[in-house]
Amino acid sequence: MGKKNRDETMRKLIDAVGEILKEKGYAGLGINRIALRAGVSKELIYRYFEGLNNLVKIYIHSKDYWLPLFDKIQTHPSPGKDQVLDTFIALFQEQFRFFFQEPEMQKFILWQISEVNPLMRSISEKRETEGAKLLALTEDHFRDSGINFKAVAALLLGGIYYVVLHASANKSTVAGIDANLERDREEILKTIEQILVWAWEAAAQKKSQ
Repeated sequence: MGKKNRDETMRKLIDAVGEILKEKGYAGLGINRIALRAGVSKELIYRYFEGLNNLVKIYIHSKDYWLPLFDKIQTHPSPGKDQVLDTFIALFQEQFRFFFQEPEMQKFILWQISEVNPLMRSISEKRETEGAKLLALTEDHFRDSGINFKAVAALLLGGIYYVVLHASANKSTVAGIDANLERDREEILKTIEQILVWAWEAAAQKKSQ
């Protein structure tokens, strides 16, 4: 089989993972079902991906918001001190937009927090390791301020997941906010910026006293 056919088969298998994840959730992922959906032999999953776990890992990496971002940041100069706040505002706002628009990633996050799974654990650990480098950009600003920026970031990220999953799975609101409505999504984006600016300015004020 030529490289073109091999690449096409690999793409079919990766796409099949996404389609099944979106339709049936993580419980529906299995080698036989993925091969059937892709229209290829299941032996090709072992030959090209060394098994189901690696196939799923490659799929997740192709869809994940944070992992490619970390790779991109590593190949570019870090933002200057004055740009760090704007960088975090843009990152969290884009994360909200991305997560709302990607039902496959919503299923993936549900999978990640629903059970103990070595594959999901390894992906979480990689994200945490790379995320720590990003958070390190804020350490000088928040040092001795009494404000834990990591906690702020954790609550923002968890809040984004929770509000979007409620809107997607149950079509329900959280504290009266419905992420399915454009006007409420705009309010969330504005509030993300407000929370980060409040934390940033509070730290600066505390250290100036």
